[in-house]
Amino acid sequence: MEKVKDIADTVESLSRIYHRLRKEVNGQLVNEGLSLSKMKILQLITLGKTSATDIKNYMGFSSRTVVTVLDALEKDHMLQRQQSPTDRRVKHVYITEKGLDKLRIAQQTHRVILERLLAPLSETQLEKLGEICNMLELSQ
Repeated sequence: MEKVKDIADTVESLSRIYHRLRKEVNGQLVNEGLSLSKMKILQLITLGKTSATDIKNYMGFSSRTVVTVLDALEKDHMLQRQQSPTDRRVKHVYITEKGLDKLRIAQQTHRVILERLLAPLSETQLEKLGEICNMLELSQ
C-alpha cells in the first residue's frame, strides 16, 4: 500500500510541475497571440498532421476544441485551411510564414523555461526521465 501512495504522490508532483510549466509558458506566449496548445498544434502541422481529425486524434482533444483553436490561428493568419481536392469533407491545414515565425518564438520560449525547470537534473537523470516517460507513453 505504501508503494501506491508513493507513486500517487509522484504523479501528483508531475502534474503540479506540468501545470506550473504550462502557466509560465502561456504567460510568456500570450503577447505573441499563442498558448502552449496553439504552439503544439502549429508544431503538428509542420510535422504533417494536416487535418483537424489528425490533430484531434494525436492530441486527444475534442473536435470542438481543435476547431476553436484552428479558427483562432486562422483569424490571426498563422495558418490557412484548404479544401481537400479528393474529399470534400476534409480541409487541410497549412502553417503560414507568420505562423512559422510565431512557432519559432514559442519554441524558444518553451525551451528556455524547460531548461530552467530541469536544470537541477543531471544528464543521466534527464535521460532516465525520458526513458521512463517513453515507456509509460508506449504502454498506453
